[in-house]
Amino acid sequence: MTKIRNANGKLVCCVDERSKTVEIVHKGYKTILKFNSDGSLTVINQRPKS
Repeated sequence: MTKIRNANGKLVCCVDERSKTVEIVHKGYKTILKFNSDGSLTVINQRPKS
């Protein structure tokens, strides 16, 4: 996974080119964007584990 950082050096997201996914974690909540081969987009939201 490639880590993407903003101008302040803070981690913004992680990109996996092989699986065509972008992973964003904000305040413990994880959002995964998956780019499908047919051009569609799948969004997966996960809550933090208690």
